[in-house]
Amino acid sequence: MILIAVAMEVAGQLLYKSGINNMHGFQGSPFEVVPLIKFAGEALTNWRVLAGIGVYCVQAGVWWGVLSRADLSYAFPLTSMSYVLLLVASRAFFGEHISITRWMGATAVVFGVYLITRSAPLIR
Repeated sequence: MILIAVAMEVAGQLLYKSGINNMHGFQGSPFEVVPLIKFAGEALTNWRVLAGIGVYCVQAGVWWGVLSRADLSYAFPLTSMSYVLLLVASRAFFGEHISITRWMGATAVVFGVYLITRSAPLIR
C-alpha cells in the first residue's frame, strides 16, 4: 500500500506540472490577491490539475489505510522515494536536466529508505 501511495503522489505531481505547463504562468507577487485568484481560477479549470487533485484525494484514502496498519515512523520516511521517482519522471516526461548533485541526493534517499526497511515495522 505504501508503494501505491508513493506512485499516486508522483502521478499527482506529474499531472500538476503538466497542467501548469499548459497555463500562462503566475504573474506578480504571491502576496498580490488578484493575480493569485486569476492563476488559481485558471488552474482549477485545467483538467490535468483537476486530475492531480483527484489522484491526491484517492491517495489520501490509501494513506489512511497505510496508517491504520503500520507505524508512522516506518511508513512516512518511505514516502521519500517519491523524490527519487520524480527525478526520473521529470527527466523522462519533461526533459528536465537533473544535476549530479540531485542524483547524489537521490542516492542518499535510497540508502536511507534501505536502512529504514531493514527494521521490522509494526503491522497491525
